[in-house]
Amino acid sequence: MENYQPKFSVITATFNMSYVLWKAIQSVLEQTYPFFELIIVDDNSSDDTEKLIKEFSDPRIVYIKNKNNIGPAGARNIGLKKARGEWIAYLDSDNTWHREFLEVMNDAKTREPERVLFFCKKNYRLSIIDEKGERVNLRDEFSNHKKHFDLKRLWHRRIMIDTNTMCHKRDEIVNLGGWDESLDFWEDWDLTLRISIEHPDGILYLNRALLDYEQTLDIKKAEEIFSVWEKAEEKIFKKYEGHPLLEGQTWFPPEKGNKSTLGVIDFLKSKHKNK
Repeated sequence: MENYQPKFSVITATFNMSYVLWKAIQSVLEQTYPFFELIIVDDNSSDDTEKLIKEFSDPRIVYIKNKNNIGPAGARNIGLKKARGEWIAYLDSDNTWHREFLEVMNDAKTREPERVLFFCKKNYRLSIIDEKGERVNLRDEFSNHKKHFDLKRLWHRRIMIDTNTMCHKRDEIVNLGGWDESLDFWEDWDLTLRISIEHPDGILYLNRALLDYEQTLDIKKAEEIFSVWEKAEEKIFKKYEGHPLLEGQTWFPPEKGNKSTLGVIDFLKSKHKNK
């Protein structure tokens, strides 16, 4: 499909997730808006990812396998370099879009051509693997931003724009340097902060759930996981320290009682005990 010019480039960065990746791929191929390419960046998986991709015959799929594991931010940057679409969207291996995701995004960019980034709501399901190795569902509900989106709420981490819910112009994000590969976590938050600086009126929130989002936390590894999260928080704070929209924030340094990661483990355990 050398002469095919997609309107959207969908980037899926994946690593050893072949057991669920097929669902994500299928949800992209079933989109009601068909003018896209799906760029799957395999971050040097050792499972059956490559074999799985070869089972799909759709010519809109582009498969890239990294020689080394470089992390999700680096893998997405590789996808950005390969992308031919004017607009970029992302879908991680363990999530699925609703069939009209790209159609809604296309309608939005047609109505609001000056915008740089659109994002939507998500249906959020959170599970933990407890100390006995059993899966426990803690949350399964429609996530909802109760107030209208504004930049202060973004900078104060009262609203987060998840990678899987966003669609942005390719060139503007490339000009901003793409994804920050030094971050192991919160890289989507960092990207949206940079966009908000350069394009303060460029972000539009779509009040519609178009993503089914799955998250699983192994409680035995929770301390290790949240340590990574907090290091990323510190990097981001130092990166933007002094920016006027950070004034009054409560997420750094982390304290229990605010919305930092520090109290999340206790919260999850208390929820589990009360079930």
